[in-house]
Amino acid sequence: MPKLIEIIGPPGSGKTFIGNKLQRIKKNNKQIFFHTGQRGNFNKISKLNILSQIIIKLKVICTIIIFFILFNKRIFLKKIYKKNFFFRICLIIYRDLVAIEFLKNTSSDNSYILIEPGLIMHFLQDYFYTSSHISQFEINIFNKLFVKSSYIIFTSCSLQLLKKRLKIRERGFPQRMRNLKEKDKNFVIKKSMIVLRNYVLNCKNLNVKKIRTDKSININKLKNYFLKTSN
Repeated sequence: MPKLIEIIGPPGSGKTFIGNKLQRIKKNNKQIFFHTGQRGNFNKISKLNILSQIIIKLKVICTIIIFFILFNKRIFLKKIYKKNFFFRICLIIYRDLVAIEFLKNTSSDNSYILIEPGLIMHFLQDYFYTSSHISQFEINIFNKLFVKSSYIIFTSCSLQLLKKRLKIRERGFPQRMRNLKEKDKNFVIKKSMIVLRNYVLNCKNLNVKKIRTDKSININKLKNYFLKTSN
């Protein structure tokens, strides 16, 4: 079974940058990092036999249903964005989880699956847009039932740098932020930093290796770490 690396962090903190850089790293001329955000992963599931496809899709659908049954209050939170993104978010979670399961079925045991975004980010993101906070109880239940990663890379940097990156990056702000007023965008960025920091600090029952990176993201350091731990 390949090891799972989930990359989490506020918008603009470098999650995709890290994932793309690690994905290009090879060992003995073989790819060992596979990114769930890589274009075409979702469509490649058709390469598996019909039974495997059905099992993966049923597993993912059950996971999503259980997730929203347990954490259904997030549906009713008063969020600052105007449009209803609920069904779009469900489709995104479905796509991401199917990509993870596909890669788990097709990657070698000594490889790594880079998850970005993953279920941790989907669990936390609703709270970026509301004044409500996630309870310790919810975090404990979520970690016990849904977090399967061996490693979590937590990206963070200053508020000023996050704002700068979001304004200049090619795809711009996350879709739910694009129509917000400037003050609301600032609120979301600040709240995302708080939510993610609190999650990492309160993961008392999470038995994974947590790796924190800042604005000076050192890809070579991450590369050497994972190359040493791979078989």
